[in-house]
Amino acid sequence: MHTTMCGIGGFIGDDALQRTCEIMDLIKHRGPDGECIWDHGAICMGHAHLKVTGDAAQPLAFDDSAVTFNGEIYNFGDFEPGDSDTVALASILRQGISGFLKSAAAIDGEYAFAYFDGSSLALARDPVGIKPLYYGKNGQGFGFASERKALMRIGIKDIRALAPGHVYHNGEERQAVGLPPCDPVIEDESEAVKVLEDALTESIRRRRHKDAAVAFSGGVDCALIGAISGLPMCTVGLKDSYDIRAAKKSASFMGAGKRHVVYEYDEHDVEEALPRVVYAVESADPVKISIALPLFILAERARRDGYRVLLSGQGADELFGGYARHEAAAREGRLAEVLSRDLEHIAEVNLERDDAATMAHGVELRVPYLGLGVIGAAQRMVPSLKVHSDGKDYIRKYVLRKMSEKYLPREVAYAPKKAIQYGTGTQKTLERLASKRNFKGIHDHLQSLYGELLWP
Repeated sequence: MHTTMCGIGGFIGDDALQRTCEIMDLIKHRGPDGECIWDHGAICMGHAHLKVTGDAAQPLAFDDSAVTFNGEIYNFGDFEPGDSDTVALASILRQGISGFLKSAAAIDGEYAFAYFDGSSLALARDPVGIKPLYYGKNGQGFGFASERKALMRIGIKDIRALAPGHVYHNGEERQAVGLPPCDPVIEDESEAVKVLEDALTESIRRRRHKDAAVAFSGGVDCALIGAISGLPMCTVGLKDSYDIRAAKKSASFMGAGKRHVVYEYDEHDVEEALPRVVYAVESADPVKISIALPLFILAERARRDGYRVLLSGQGADELFGGYARHEAAAREGRLAEVLSRDLEHIAEVNLERDDAATMAHGVELRVPYLGLGVIGAAQRMVPSLKVHSDGKDYIRKYVLRKMSEKYLPREVAYAPKKAIQYGTGTQKTLERLASKRNFKGIHDHLQSLYGELLWP
């Protein structure tokens, strides 16, 4: 049994309880199943609980210490017999933050947590950066939270994201754990396929849940998750958009039509959701918003249908070379360098956005491709297995497609894919809405909304 994805926050300093209450009020959507605050005078910590498979009360206090935790530790049984990863983390932390530093490399999961040892506070974040955590100071003290806006509410302006794999302790960040190293020793295609299959099937197995569905666009990444997990597959987009047509076709080829759910939306739905997406993602960036909006609507509709967890194909492109720029890099002999940079920045570019879009509706997003076992497998493969040349053409995500042939029809394994903002029809709809409101373009429209919603 696990505790699960939630919202955490807290404050050290003047009026700590009041400020922690304000922080938690702004992120209670992340945990609609319960809220609790640990009041220790000048330091308070809060937890908003999203109940999926666990029921442990948080913050968890022991002696003068306490921890508030957002995430999943899939191998918690390796650390402490019991039914909760929070209990396992508490066991690790009985040795203080040094206990976490000793154990961090052995933890398989995604997490962000705050730990008070009786005298000082420590913050920590998983090595990929799947779970967000922000912190900052003002004249009254120090605050942390799962979302920036909660710290903005209490007057903190210089807000920083804790770097993936880092801890913040005694006023500074330092690295606690890194990603699996790039060590490209696997050159044989058959060996690569076997290593990837073993890692990915185990990652999906650990993240599968009875109330889960797959965010499904019809491409190989999500289709493979759907095929291996056997979970319902949910597609979102404007009526007759590319993604809806492609997903229906893929589901049919897979013989999975009966577990394929389609959520269509129209221009009115986009217009209604747009301010909420800007507020959730805390950004006016057109790319972030156009990608987040379909996921936001998907999470909202899926939650209404009883799904509390969505499995996403996020990370497959960054690990195995799925973008046009990866093909260009392969031609120039720079693919390894570009993929390494993409993985290093995936949290700030993609994961924080996706987490905000889904957790706005209390839906947990799980990313099997970013399990450390899958990352480790990818890091051991030579670049030519990822973007492969047959002498004429290049095939992106080659090893992933080869592996998928065991689970998917060829029509799905090698299907072309459009970026979500184009495939769902969202980009053109946002352009129409901006024009209708007399803005020069999407950017100006979003800047206006951002100013109204986050800097009133």
